[in-house]
Amino acid sequence: MKYGKIQRSVAVIAGAVMIGSSFLLPAQPIHAAADTPKASVHKGAVKKAESPQVTLKFNGVQAKDQGLTLAGNVYVPVSFLRDTLKMPFSYDKATKTYSIGEGYRKLKLVASEYGISPDINGYYLYPLEAKNINGRLYVPFQWVKDYLGFQGEWNAANKTLNASARQENKLTVETESYNKDSKDVTIHLNTPQIRYPGNEKVEKAINDVLMNDLKQLKETIDKQLKEKNAEGNENPNPYGYSSSYLVTYNQNGVLGLVVESYEYLGGAHGTSFRQGYTFSLKDGKALTLDDLFGKNANYRKQLNLEIAKQFSKNPGYSGGFKELKKNPDFFLTPDTLHVFFQVYEYLPYAGGFPEFSFPFSKLLSKGSTPFDGLNAN
Repeated sequence: MKYGKIQRSVAVIAGAVMIGSSFLLPAQPIHAAADTPKASVHKGAVKKAESPQVTLKFNGVQAKDQGLTLAGNVYVPVSFLRDTLKMPFSYDKATKTYSIGEGYRKLKLVASEYGISPDINGYYLYPLEAKNINGRLYVPFQWVKDYLGFQGEWNAANKTLNASARQENKLTVETESYNKDSKDVTIHLNTPQIRYPGNEKVEKAINDVLMNDLKQLKETIDKQLKEKNAEGNENPNPYGYSSSYLVTYNQNGVLGLVVESYEYLGGAHGTSFRQGYTFSLKDGKALTLDDLFGKNANYRKQLNLEIAKQFSKNPGYSGGFKELKKNPDFFLTPDTLHVFFQVYEYLPYAGGFPEFSFPFSKLLSKGSTPFDGLNAN
């Protein structure tokens, strides 16, 4: 990984384009909501349900909570996660922070007068948002489906969502943290490290890749700080660096992650960098798009045509995209491939990371998956 300018994305610059949309009904399994402890109602709170209610079930048993459809997305109350899915839940009154889940799957929702800020491991979630509706806190079930270890079966005819636990690889992910605070710099780096009992060679191969990228990031930071001191930079604002990660896929002998890094060196705003990882748990190898979708000889042509089409609809796009590079940036979530580009690569800063999402079913023949032949022993 090369670190030049590094960034953490914020809501205002986030812009994901969903192709075959996994976020819209009824394309894919959907989302859920929960009760808010009596807390402040923030700006932007939804006062009235905008869409029909959704019957929620867990393993076929109906829950007492109901979900909602908002702008084509299913939202579930946090109480559904707490009471029915039995996810650990806590609320910090001093910081107005709701914590749902545990370990690398802990979703934090920080309430303020500006709205609700969601993150997992410090990784900001967008473009969907948590909602305060009639004093109850709701989250998109898409987050539950993609990041919190559950799946959902959507019945459009009777507006029912049946959630169940997702069958995942038997590994866990821990956080390697590096922190430094001084008058000149603030550094908060979080890097994933896997623990894969009985598969130490695979564990080491993956962790070596992740730690080597962290090493490169630290070297970049050290170089920039030395240059700042040598130039006698009198910028009153300290430099700032941070990194966060998200586990996006953990099934079928494959592990997928995304790491975002951010740097602030003065000026109007900082810059960010995103790196996607997809590892085989058979040997720790980093998988490419060709490894996953190469059985479709035309998959790159399909991606190129659709990405070019979507770019052309973006008013901030000034041209330049012709085709994907040999090893494009991408990550996986359950059932979906996400191809993305770096900030400034094709859009202005406000365009964030352009992201284009493709259901596996659009790229492979019926009954085929990207993981055929890749499963760990």
